[in-house]
Amino acid sequence: MLFLMNDWVMQFETQTLVGDLMGINTREISFPQILVLGQELYAEDPQLHLRQPQLARRLAALTMTKQPEINALLFRPPHQGCHPRDVTVRYCAVGFDMLAQLLTLQEAQRSGGWANKEVWNKLGNRTQA
Repeated sequence: MLFLMNDWVMQFETQTLVGDLMGINTREISFPQILVLGQELYAEDPQLHLRQPQLARRLAALTMTKQPEINALLFRPPHQGCHPRDVTVRYCAVGFDMLAQLLTLQEAQRSGGWANKEVWNKLGNRTQA
């Protein structure tokens, strides 16, 4: 499985996905609560997906359990330390072939900037939550 978190494509194996959710009762958390959690995390660290990839993976794994059709999340804080409700949230479903192309570019260039150009900038405000 592939998941786009901000501008970084993450790969998940089924066993890894289960491991990322160990110790979390997923029945007691809703998708809106996952988004709020993401806002809180990204308000503290706008580069969470790069600096703390395990937390970003857990956030993606939670999202996949609640909304399996969503495979891309964008959390955009105005600045580090902002109020969590000021973090803009966007989400969408991206075609597998597009995610695979982004992953190939990411691995070749060690940069996720292509994701912004190919996914988030093309969507405009249609997916803003």
